[in-house]
Amino acid sequence: MAATIDVDQEEENVLTASPIGRGSFAECSTRIEIFSEGRYRAFVQDLECMWRWEIHRDGDFVQEGCSLSESSSREAVGHVVSFYQRRDLGDVSRADVQT
Repeated sequence: MAATIDVDQEEENVLTASPIGRGSFAECSTRIEIFSEGRYRAFVQDLECMWRWEIHRDGDFVQEGCSLSESSSREAVGHVVSFYQRRDLGDVSRADVQT
C-alpha cells in the first residue's frame, strides 16, 4: 500500500520569505555570548532540539547556523569567524598594495 502526502499550496514554495520577521539574538533574553573578539561577537540559543548560533561584525548580523550541541556551536563559530578574520586581513593587505 502506497502512502500519499497531501501538500498544501502554501507549503510548495518553501523559499518564499516568511511574513514573520526573523528575530535576532540581540533582542533575545535567552542568548548566551560564546565569542567576543575585535569586531566579532557570537551568540547561541538552546532550542532543545539544536543550538542556534549567530555571528555579528561591528554590531551587524553576518551569519547564522545551527549545531547539535553547545560545544559544536563554539567549534562552528570559531571556523566561520576565522574565515571572516582572514578575509578582513586580505582586504587590509590589498588596500596597502593599492596605496
